[in-house]
Amino acid sequence: MFSDDVDADIRKMLADPSFKHREAAQHALAFRRTADVAELVALLDDPHPCATVDLLFAAAGSKRTWLNWVPMPTEAICNIGNEIGARLAKGEELTIKDLGLSASEPPSALAAFWKVAGPVKVGIGAFPLPDIRAQLRPGTYAAWRWIGEVPVPVVTTPSDEAVRVLHEVGGEPWPSLLCGYLQAAPLGERPLADLLGLLGHVSDPPATPRWDYLASSTPTYWHRLAQAWICLGILHHAPEEPWAASTRRQVLVDLAFGVEDWVSDAALFALVTIAFREPGLRVEVHDLVRSRLEAAVAAADGRVVTILEPLSELMLITPGCDNDDRALATACLAAPEATEKPRKRPWWRRR
Repeated sequence: MFSDDVDADIRKMLADPSFKHREAAQHALAFRRTADVAELVALLDDPHPCATVDLLFAAAGSKRTWLNWVPMPTEAICNIGNEIGARLAKGEELTIKDLGLSASEPPSALAAFWKVAGPVKVGIGAFPLPDIRAQLRPGTYAAWRWIGEVPVPVVTTPSDEAVRVLHEVGGEPWPSLLCGYLQAAPLGERPLADLLGLLGHVSDPPATPRWDYLASSTPTYWHRLAQAWICLGILHHAPEEPWAASTRRQVLVDLAFGVEDWVSDAALFALVTIAFREPGLRVEVHDLVRSRLEAAVAAADGRVVTILEPLSELMLITPGCDNDDRALATACLAAPEATEKPRKRPWWRRR
């Protein structure tokens, strides 16, 4: 229904006097122009919701971070993993002896690297404060724990069936987070242990042309994308439980405020998704996203925080994002040199 020129397509709809969702289309175009999430909320709260409104929501968020795609890994360890993966894909014989990082990076980034490069010994020079290994809040559920300098999944390896469902559900990007929510429903039918296990254990990517291609360029991206799909699946866990006291809510909040990791923003992404669908949850979700972003900004005063940019992008699409939220998130995105401390270039040796 939409071409590569989404703006022109929406204007064409508005020019059609018989089009019944002109107000929703105007909100979609306004969001494309201003990036003000209030326009997206107004679009979704159309008094006559239907499939066309959902399509306009997807069009409004086309090619926008989190609304249409998950951010790529930016960690140094993933850059190295992607280089190794690309060289292996070309048939080069390559064995890594050891590798050193000047400071630690998120557990999921390290796990994605090991999936590509094998069991490489990674030496970590420092754990600057605030320690990346520390939970922001005590919680019941977690994907990772640190044993000294080594991150370890909290939950055992997921079942083969869980991996199969993940491949079936998450092999491709979502047109919009609303579509993603619906598409992730089969994941919610898996036991919670399977879902938490998927977050900590990196599976092979789907055997599709898309992922065959990405294996030669950005093989670490699969785990980044998969975690967002898994957290959308968690939204469907035990749906009969009232939200406030539900397991699904507690899991996502615990993950968001656990150890600093890709899982943190993936869990918040799922909460933002449900906030779009459930107006009564918007204040709570807004406050959670803002609180987690503030913690990341504070941590970035002393060290690199690789999830600061994705959290900032997420703040900008959170219902209820106000001028103060927007100013904070925009400042983080516009001046990363002001929030990141210099880091040494990691090194690796080849045998």
